[in-house]
Amino acid sequence: MKKRIIKIVLLALLVAAVAAVHKRVQFEAREAERLVEEAQTEGVASEDALETFSVLRAGENVTLGRVVENTELGGVDIITAAEDGTETVHTFTDVSMDSWYLDAVNYVVSAGLMNGSNEKPAFMPDYAIQREFFALLLYRFTDSEVGDLSNPFQDVSETIWFRDAVTWATGRDIMKPVTEKEFGVGRYMTCEQAIVCLYRLAGEPETDGSLADYPYASKVSEYGRSAMDWAWKNGLISEEECVWYPPQAISRAQTALLLMRLSEKIF
Repeated sequence: MKKRIIKIVLLALLVAAVAAVHKRVQFEAREAERLVEEAQTEGVASEDALETFSVLRAGENVTLGRVVENTELGGVDIITAAEDGTETVHTFTDVSMDSWYLDAVNYVVSAGLMNGSNEKPAFMPDYAIQREFFALLLYRFTDSEVGDLSNPFQDVSETIWFRDAVTWATGRDIMKPVTEKEFGVGRYMTCEQAIVCLYRLAGEPETDGSLADYPYASKVSEYGRSAMDWAWKNGLISEEECVWYPPQAISRAQTALLLMRLSEKIF
């Protein structure tokens, strides 16, 4: 009788062990599938983002202009052509042929996103970007429409040039207002704030937020960790061209570079 009980107990233990192994194999298989999916999607915009926004891409719906050196005034001429063949010459005396932002300036000018000064032939690459103009850039970059979204902000009039852009950017949660009734017109965008907006625009791709090897990781706020980590690891920002210091106001040249790289790398 004892031998029979022992056999039953041993058999039960064996069955339990086999079941445990089977469960473990299933778990590891699911975990492997999950890791593969993460590896495939990391750094890539979500399907929802791709379907929602149609960005201006160089080589597709943006034809880059011809860049030639301006030997008379200095700097460069960027020559863009309209659909009817009409050419426009954009002269920027503060952009040289070896500027790290030359390609980016060509892209934003050719795409109709940015232009130079109305008073002189200059792009003003080092000038900071204000919140309302950044909203307008994203609005143009995605070729969006405001739709039936309402404007709740006291510092944004119904007839102001950036009304639709601000309404769209906040209504789509791409940009956050400074208060419930104030957008924050006139305030400057920081590098971190700009990258957070692009991260949201890209559908907030998966990232671990480790900021590995990013030299200014200690200056990144908690809300911006994922965005900065994503931008750093996917090459939207690097130390090769300039300093990407999170709390520093983002310049026109940096903004142009981000938009160009986002259209190339993410969408």
